[in-house]
Amino acid sequence: MNALLKPISDTHADSDAALALAQASRRGLQRMLQALFREHLLHREHLIVEGRVAWLPLWPQQAMLRFEGLQLGRIGDCRIDGTIAWFRSGQGPQPITTASALLACIAPSLPGQPAAEDVQRLVQELDNSLDNDVLCLRYRQSWAPQLVDSFGPVHEHFIAALRLSGHANPALLLEQWGTLGHPWHPTFKTKLGLSQEEVKALSPEFQAQLDVPLAALRATRAQVAFAGDETGYRTWFARTFPQAWGRWENALRAAGEEAAAWLPLPLHPYQAARQIPQQFAADIARGDLLLLQDAAIAATPTMSFRTVVPEGSPALPHMKLPVSLRLTSVQRTVSPKSAVMGPRLTRLLRTIVEREAGFGGVLDIVHEDVGVHYIDPDGNDDRARHLAILYRANPMAKRTLELFPIPVGSLFADSPFSGRPLVTELVALACGDDAAGAVAFFRRYAATVLGATLSSYLLYGIAFEAHQQNSFIMVNERYEPVQLLARDFGDLRVHGPTLRAAGLTLEAYRPGHTVYETDEPVRDKLLHAVLLCHVVELALLLSRTYGHPQARYWGVLRQEVELAFERLRGRADPSRWETERRALLEEDWPAKSFLRMRLSDTSDDVHGTMPNPLKTTP
Repeated sequence: MNALLKPISDTHADSDAALALAQASRRGLQRMLQALFREHLLHREHLIVEGRVAWLPLWPQQAMLRFEGLQLGRIGDCRIDGTIAWFRSGQGPQPITTASALLACIAPSLPGQPAAEDVQRLVQELDNSLDNDVLCLRYRQSWAPQLVDSFGPVHEHFIAALRLSGHANPALLLEQWGTLGHPWHPTFKTKLGLSQEEVKALSPEFQAQLDVPLAALRATRAQVAFAGDETGYRTWFARTFPQAWGRWENALRAAGEEAAAWLPLPLHPYQAARQIPQQFAADIARGDLLLLQDAAIAATPTMSFRTVVPEGSPALPHMKLPVSLRLTSVQRTVSPKSAVMGPRLTRLLRTIVEREAGFGGVLDIVHEDVGVHYIDPDGNDDRARHLAILYRANPMAKRTLELFPIPVGSLFADSPFSGRPLVTELVALACGDDAAGAVAFFRRYAATVLGATLSSYLLYGIAFEAHQQNSFIMVNERYEPVQLLARDFGDLRVHGPTLRAAGLTLEAYRPGHTVYETDEPVRDKLLHAVLLCHVVELALLLSRTYGHPQARYWGVLRQEVELAFERLRGRADPSRWETERRALLEEDWPAKSFLRMRLSDTSDDVHGTMPNPLKTTP
């Protein structure tokens, strides 16, 4: 049929699909280029710039990349507002519109010349990420008008409207709206192993509604860890989820079993349907695990695909569940280490927060109260990580009349009301919607986050993995940032000597994990998660949005780091204070190399370095 004769609805659908594809392609290209330059797989010093056009020679293939509107910032952050093309002698220009096409073109020129099968595997991951991002953006095209209709009459700003609306769980809605993917990851939407229908049925960005099956794990084959004074998991579960407990008991009786010998174990629906029956067939046959009928909990996912909220409740604990899928870059399971260390770390962090009054109120934590994991008969933790759970407190429980929790990742999403980043609503509400207001807001924000994280780090050796997904910013009634609410302690790192000097100890799950005797791995976590992937990314977003030079934000951030160190002078060990101040303000920073990790198909951290963006020039 001629396009001009199509029904209007079809024409609009085609237009919406084309817009979503263009946006997703641009987002993927931006992250890929950023990773290539940041990880020194392409070299910015080789760029030949002529106005808005930049050329990059590619050796040894005797080709060139041509960029229009390429902008590279101080830390390798990348913007591209024009076209990209690949040129080779004797051939016409080849337009590049996707991350996978870019990788395929430049692969022969990458350092070390990665194997063809590694390049092809990554091409598939990039294409999968693109497909899933298109689905996400298409869904948002209809979701945004629904949010406008629901909350628009309440207030001109979405965040304020949501806060004032009486919505049962605004933090959850913001998490789901803000699920846009890791800011540094080229494969930021990869979900290998799922069909498009499964992606929509299971993912937070589609407001998925899940039925979480309740299995039964033989009590003698389970290890349970508590953060508090609980004495029994069955008692805790029955009190916390009374209706689900009743369904689980009835299902057990129908199977001819009594509850006293078993523990309830929620399973992610993907695990229950696609992984557990095959992967744990011997354990089921041996009688260590029962898959039950008619026992489930309704739930919906948070920004973390595998962490779900029972009944979307603002009070019930979140459930972090294993999913044997490659999401972004690694399988998102729950290791026995996490199930054990989450409650242990909660006890430690609760002690610190209480002792320090949250360092003047700028720090609070989301408790990880209960962890359960399967005890594999052969002691194989790699199997046990597919059969575990961690129960985490609900961040909405921290809401008060004065404080309102906002997931940091959502600040980077566009407002459904205005189409501008959600953080601009906080800027407007707290400081005024202009460049000066943005700088004032960022100063207050940086002071809050740095006060929480640097105090924890310098005085107790604690490096939170407080990136965007793992952080909430608590705002007061004037929408000013006043507290960091940190969650997810799975990759938190502790400097053992500093913790012991503060009179505290932490028993590690095994040597070489969580507690370190040297500074570097702990500092790397602080710099990467808190500084680079959180505070710096917010600075870059505000700079772009308000058209204000990045240098202004770098200056503010350096000043706030200096002030945070000055406040801690005299409390921290003098030698460590000097060492850490120099590392943060003068020495090169580590930069996690996500693209190199994917090219080598490893989940182990690979770090490069970058010039310190806070270093003063002579």
